[in-house]
Order: sequence, then structure tokens, then C-alpha cells
Amino acid sequence: MPIDTPRMPSNKKSKSKKKLAAMNAAATAPETTSSGGASPDPPVAPPPGDRAAFDAPAPRDVPADATAKKSVTETAPKATTPMKAPVAPEDVAPAISSTRATSDERAVPAEDTVSSSAECSKQEATAEEGTISVSANKRGVAFFDLDHTVIDTNSSWHWVQHEMHAGRVGAHMILTAIYWFARYAAGFGAGAERAGAEAAELYAGTLASDLEAEVNVFFDKHMRHRQRPGCEAAIEKHSLEGTRCLICTTSWQHPARAAAKLFGLETAEDDVISSVMEIDETTGCLTGKIETVAYGDGKYEVTKKWCDRNGVDLKDCVFYTDSMSDVLLMEHVGTPVAVNPDARLRAFAKERGWQIVDWGVAEARARKPRYSYGCLNFGGSHVGPG
Repeated sequence: MPIDTPRMPSNKKSKSKKKLAAMNAAATAPETTSSGGASPDPPVAPPPGDRAAFDAPAPRDVPADATAKKSVTETAPKATTPMKAPVAPEDVAPAISSTRATSDERAVPAEDTVSSSAECSKQEATAEEGTISVSANKRGVAFFDLDHTVIDTNSSWHWVQHEMHAGRVGAHMILTAIYWFARYAAGFGAGAERAGAEAAELYAGTLASDLEAEVNVFFDKHMRHRQRPGCEAAIEKHSLEGTRCLICTTSWQHPARAAAKLFGLETAEDDVISSVMEIDETTGCLTGKIETVAYGDGKYEVTKKWCDRNGVDLKDCVFYTDSMSDVLLMEHVGTPVAVNPDARLRAFAKERGWQIVDWGVAEARARKPRYSYGCLNFGGSHVGPG
């Protein structure tokens, strides 16, 4: 006998369908735990009696709160880098201009570096030729020793011979001169100022103007043809660069000025660096004393005083010399150059890394021995001691 299954009231069936729809909607809605919301409850299986209703399609009546959750989740922006606002062309132009300006500014040091490298290369090439450049941006000076540097001989020895022929120098003075000139040529001139002081006494009472006139004639006749070829080129180069060229010698003021005039160096009295014979201002005569000794360390002191008076830094200067006796001044200038140096200076310059140059000899001397002091003959080559 068939058993009648009791039917569920229609209102209860409607409520059950709504409940199932709500649960399905909740199950299909995206989870929001990552954004802080609570996870939905897992779907609940329908009761056995409602299987048909469950399988049958029914309108999904989604609650408002579930729809809101889905809407918020779908429309929420992802965690990405925010987009920049569009850039207008007028805003780009200044940036490009600024970038170009910065690039130009950064390019300037490169140009300076290239220029500096070129100048260094030029100076190195010049050094190989035996001349040195002084920076035009600095108040540098080129100082030139006289004997065996500007000229290829010792002017003082020729002057002694001149005085001997004039009968003003005796045998004692000649022997003294030979002794000190030989020591100087070997690079051992320390103490030569004593011989100079003794020689100065011979001129006590002589008018300074008369001695100067005689020395000028002597230099023009005997020293004009003795300038080293390399020295002439160096003076010309420095002059073209606007560098001052000064004589810087142990000789007295009269031969120093004569040499400066003859070989194109500055001739003003205050710009001739030398030893100075004392002059009586009232009579104009030489007193027989030496006022200033520009020998050895004294040459450095006299040159330093001149630089201080003229606002010149020795580190911006060049000094050309042949003698070890001038080593103190060489150590204080920015560019020391050993010109046909004596044996001691040659060794010292090599040790210090100083430039050593060969300026050659005058044509008139090319086939003559270096020294000829009476019966003494000190031979030397054109690259020997200067």
C-alpha cells in the first residue's frame, strides 16, 4: 500500500529555497580575508528531502551585503606603483635644457683635462729640446747664471788675463785666481768669496763709472761670441712667452750688467742679481769692499730678496746653472735645470731627477781646450762640466 509522504508546507519550502540560494551566493562570493574581512562559512549540504529543489535551477536572490562585498573586492585597486600624472610638453623642455646644461658643465673639466694634458706633453717635449716653459698665468721668472751657463767660459778668468796685460795684477793674484778657478771648475768653489774680497781691494779708489765702461768694452770684444747656442734659444723662447729673463751671477755688478745688456736679459740696476762692490756715494769711487756676496748660499739669499720685493714666488721660476755651488737656489725654484753641469752637479741632478741639458759651445771655442791657465790645461768636451 503506498505510503503518502507528507508534503512540506509551501511557505516552509519557499524559505528553504531562499536559504539555499543565500548559502550558494555566499559560497561563490570571493574571500576578503586578505583585505581584512571575515571568511564566509562553508556551504551546507541540503537535507536529503530537498535534493530535487537543490538541483533545480532557481533564481539567485543575492543578499545586498554579499553584493557589496563582491563589488568592493572587484573594484579595489591593486597594490601597484601609482601612475604619474601626464607630463605636458612645456614641462619637458626645461628638464631637457637643464640636463643639457648639466652635461655641458660636466664636459668642461674634461676639456680642461685635455688641455692640461696637452700642456704637459708640450712641456715634456720642450724639456727634451733644452728649454722650459713658465706658466703664463703665474708671475714666473727665468734666472740665468752667467759663467759656463749663458757663456761657455769663465768671464772672470778672461778679465784676470786682461788686467794682467794691463799691469794691474801681480803674480800673487794670478796664482790665487788659477787656484780658485780650478776648484770652481771641479765643483768645489766653497770659499771663493775670500779671493773675490782680495780682488776687490785692488780697485779701491777707482771710479765706478770708469770700471763699468772698461768692462762693457771688454765684454763686447771678448765675450760676445761666447754665448752658448742653447742659451740664446732659451732666452728667445721665454721672451716670446712673456717671461722675465734675469741674470743671476756671482760676478760683480759691472760684468753682470754688461752681460745682461749683451745677451738680451733685463738691465735695470734693481733687476740684475749679482755680487756688489761697495761704492762711496759721495765720491762715486769703489771702496775696495764687497757689499753683497751672491755666491753659494748667498746667491739664494739675494735672489729670494729680489723675489720678495717683486711679488714673485720662487716655485714659479726656472733657474739655469752649471755649478754645484748654486744647489741651494736650485732646490728652492720650481724648475731647476743643470746646463752642461760640473761632475758633482751632474750626479746630484740625476739623483734628484732634475733636467740636465746640453746647450753646446760657441763656434769660436769648439776646437779649443776648456781652460788654459798659464801652463795648466784643463781639457773638456762640449758635454763635460759646464
